Amino acid sequence: MSALMILGNLFQIAILTLVFYWILRFLKGTPSILMLGVLIIVFPALYFFTNRLNLQVLHWLIERMLALMPIFLIVVFKEDIRRILTFLGKQRFRTFRRLNTANKQRRILAMIDELIDCVCALTAQPHWVWPKGSETGSRSRGKHVRYNTGALIAVENAPRLNEYIEKGVRIDAKLSSLILQTIFYKGTPLHDGGVIIRKGNIVAAACQFPAASHSENRPIHTRHNAAIGLSEQVPDITVIVVSEETGNVSVTTGPGRLELMENPRHFRNVLCNRLGVSEIALEDEPHKKSKMSESIWNRLLNRTESWDNPMEEPPPETEDSNKIEE
Repeated sequence: MSALMILGNLFQIAILTLVFYWILRFLKGTPSILMLGVLIIVFPALYFFTNRLNLQVLHWLIERMLALMPIFLIVVFKEDIRRILTFLGKQRFRTFRRLNTANKQRRILAMIDELIDCVCALTAQPHWVWPKGSETGSRSRGKHVRYNTGALIAVENAPRLNEYIEKGVRIDAKLSSLILQTIFYKGTPLHDGGVIIRKGNIVAAACQFPAASHSENRPIHTRHNAAIGLSEQVPDITVIVVSEETGNVSVTTGPGRLELMENPRHFRNVLCNRLGVSEIALEDEPHKKSKMSESIWNRLLNRTESWDNPMEEPPPETEDSNKIEE
């Protein structure tokens, strides 16, 4: 027998051992474990003795029963099989959901960084400085005179701005601070209007947003008026405004509400809250990713208490359980 065949046999034995071990742990403390024990002990014993004693009729009958054993097991243990599959499905679903949530948070945080970098480049206020600006070159740190550049950016939480996209100019470009700065530069044809961002992409520019409907909410400046009007029409939208006159940065925080941002950190916190992500340290991501990528089988081996209490449902996930730890 070759070494490859020996390794193959050992691998099969290990897999079958693990499968039977998990099944027995899951059935521990239930009436099904007694039935399974009877089947495992009685039928092989009857098969052996009928063969040794040359009881042909009984031996033939037991052979037929053993051939139908898989169907018999499914019928008898259907509730236990359903419970096992439900448990495995929940664990796998929770694992993939956490992975997808982590990937989504990373994409949104990258988008937020691009927006902050863009806003810091568009406003001339000295306290609006973001570290990323030195990497992209978008933030001038010399003695050159800087000017405020007006901007109006709408960030979707869900696709609800199709009517405004159709009336604007389609861009369909990956979100970039430099692209946004180019769009809002006063010399470009697209600077007069709003930009719509969907799923981390700039989908349209030069979009015309509705004006504020309530006179008490209607500001003097056109961009602020459009931001409030759009927030009244679509409450879950996040609209960012950079004033061309003062350089102030404002964000809609609800229907008809426009909040002035104090600095980039405040701006980042508001965007994270509006877009439903937690502020995390990106340097901790590799460790967290490896932890969340743990195999479903290792998770099952480590959760022995769940196997000891098969009837107990897994605790419901809270909102905090889907957040990546800092």
